[in-house]
Amino acid sequence: MARKPAHIELAGGRGPRQRVWEAIRRQRDDFTPYSLVRAADIDKPTVYTYLQALERGNVIEPLGARESISDRKHYRLIRDSGVEAPRLDRQGQPVKQSRGNENMWRTMRIMGEFSPRELALCASTPETNVAETAAKAYVKCLAQAGYLTVVDPGHPFIRGKGAKQARYRFCSPASYTGPRPPMIQRTRSVYDPNLGKIVWQEGPDHDA
Repeated sequence: MARKPAHIELAGGRGPRQRVWEAIRRQRDDFTPYSLVRAADIDKPTVYTYLQALERGNVIEPLGARESISDRKHYRLIRDSGVEAPRLDRQGQPVKQSRGNENMWRTMRIMGEFSPRELALCASTPETNVAETAAKAYVKCLAQAGYLTVVDPGHPFIRGKGAKQARYRFCSPASYTGPRPPMIQRTRSVYDPNLGKIVWQEGPDHDA
C-alpha cells in the first residue's frame, strides 16, 4: 500500500508513530497494544507494527513470557531516546533515509552560512553519509520554500577560475521552525512537520 502524503499522515505535525511513542512514554512502565490504541487513537495494525519494530530494536521489552503480540501483552520502555519517536524499520534498524535531512537541517543552523558541499561534509557522520547531490537538492527546495536565501549565487565553470557553488543561509532566525526537518514530498511540495502544514507547492507546468 502506498504511503499517504506527509501532510495527510502527519495531522497536526504528529504522525501515527509519534502519537504512539508519546503514549508509550506516558505509560512507560506498563502498557499494552490496547492501551496505546486508546491513548493515541491509532488503528491496531499500526500500533502492532511499531511495537514489533521497537521490540526488535531493543527500545521496549515484554513483561513476562515472549509471546506473539496480542491486545493483552504487556511491555515496558527500556530505552527512552527523547521526545522524537524512534524511526525504525520492521527489523528494528534505524531508518537512514531521513537521517541525512535531519543532520542537514540541524547543521544549517549551526553553520550560519554554507555551500551544499560544505553542508554535506559537516552533516555527514560515521553512521550517515550525506551526499553532495542530496545537499544540493535539499538546499534548493528549502530556498524555493522560503527558508533559505542566497548569499552568493556562485558561478558555473570558468576557465582559469573553476566553478563556485552558491552559498546560503536562513532568511531569518524564525526560518528555523523547530527540530523536525521540512520534508520534500513526491507531490513536489515541502511539508513542515513543526508547523503541521505544506509551506510550498510547485506550480503546475502549463507548457507540459
